[in-house]
Amino acid sequence: MDVAVIACKDVVPEDVQAVARSKVAKVGRRAPVLEQAQVRLAEARDEPGLPFVCEVTMVGHGHRVRAKAAAREVAAAVDLVVEKLEHQVERLKGKQLARSHPRHRPLAGSA
Repeated sequence: MDVAVIACKDVVPEDVQAVARSKVAKVGRRAPVLEQAQVRLAEARDEPGLPFVCEVTMVGHGHRVRAKAAAREVAAAVDLVVEKLEHQVERLKGKQLARSHPRHRPLAGSA
């Protein structure tokens, strides 16, 4: 999975970028249809008391998964957004399985 980390108006430390890159890539392994991920780290303007925001957009094969979280620390924002992404990726995977394994319908003769 191709993961790009973008910092808006600030320089994000390399260790935080590496943690964000590895966690998002791990989530991406659960849904192989998602090919690219963009992680945006910024300061929150509309969230009082929560100065850091992490947004992640994962795209691939016609699917788009997006999550946003705010926290007091950058690492905590990354953890929150990864939890949201895991939930969304599981839902996407369930939808794909449901489409490939349709329910069995009873035969017309058996009642």
